Amino acid sequence: FTLSAHLLRPIEKTDAWARNALRLGAYQLLYTRVPERAAIFETVEAVKKIRGEKTAGLVNAILRKVVKVGKAAALPAAEGAERMEVNRSAPHSLVSALSRSLGEREAVSFLAASLEKPPFVVRANPFRIARDDLFARLVRAGMAPSPCRYAPDGIVLSKPAGVHADPGFRAGEYLVMDEGAQLIAPLLVPSGGEEILDACASPGGKTTHLAALAGGKARITATDVSEGRLRLLREAVSRTGAAGVTTRLHDFREGPLPKSAERFDKILVDSPCSGMGVIRRNPDAKWRFQPEGLAELVRLQGIILDSAWASLRPGGLLVYCTCTPLEEENEGVVESFLGRHSEAGLHQGGARGWPGPLNAWSPEGFLRLSPHRHGTDGFFAALVRKSG
Repeated sequence: FTLSAHLLRPIEKTDAWARNALRLGAYQLLYTRVPERAAIFETVEAVKKIRGEKTAGLVNAILRKVVKVGKAAALPAAEGAERMEVNRSAPHSLVSALSRSLGEREAVSFLAASLEKPPFVVRANPFRIARDDLFARLVRAGMAPSPCRYAPDGIVLSKPAGVHADPGFRAGEYLVMDEGAQLIAPLLVPSGGEEILDACASPGGKTTHLAALAGGKARITATDVSEGRLRLLREAVSRTGAAGVTTRLHDFREGPLPKSAERFDKILVDSPCSGMGVIRRNPDAKWRFQPEGLAELVRLQGIILDSAWASLRPGGLLVYCTCTPLEEENEGVVESFLGRHSEAGLHQGGARGWPGPLNAWSPEGFLRLSPHRHGTDGFFAALVRKSG
């Protein structure tokens, strides 16, 4: 809207190079500390090299008009859906899907929180170092650590620039992992001696967390669909020294894990999903959201859940989780699953000793973590018990 006010034709019909250059230049002018002259000059010069003097002249003129009117971001005049979409920087399709799932007020709050800079969070790895010892070392390293609000092994780094060059990171003392992600594995309350299946395990953050929570004494089978994903998983297991983990290549879309019928005490299904719960970290995902693809995604989520369920022993516990707030992928998948399996029941009341926020549980027994309520990425989880 800010740029369209100064153009004679809709911005969508402007030359693609000019359009994107205008967006980049306007963003620098409106939201960064880049000097006006530098923002305009560098943008115009870049266009000149690609599209020549004429297009560069257009870009120069429009950006100068943005400065002339006071560098004020424009919004649709009237309140309503269009204004919310522009104000919250989200396409109509996503705003509609979130409003259906959360209600309009919650959707607005979710989108607003997703525009904020997310915290940089790590999880201390007890296989390598005690959490307090790691905290003290991060203080000395100048990373300005502070404890997470809920996750007991979680640490927020206010100055994380040196993380990937830190010898402790390379040695597996900690993993980069959002606080919400750190609250999923504890739902299973993993214990020594248990057989546990992580059905969609790569890149391994939750797998290694399960192993740590069990003190390295659980037998964990971690699977994923390709050798490339298994390589990432094995690297995480090796780097962290997570004990008790074995890996297997398997695609649960193709059926249950062979020779594993009713074998496992506990199962984690961290299902593939639309990823709309982590758009504050991956904002470009908002613009790739395709609502017409949800039906197929939901179908695959149901197949994966059915296939994993076959490996759970009677009396066992399964956690189904996603990183999306969309109801179709969450409550809808679980309720459909419960309708297909008379031996499955929603485990009410959460998990014993779970460290997360109690207000994240719905009256129906579903877990919903969100950036605007809990400061985490958006996660959903359901605990399902097999009778018998």
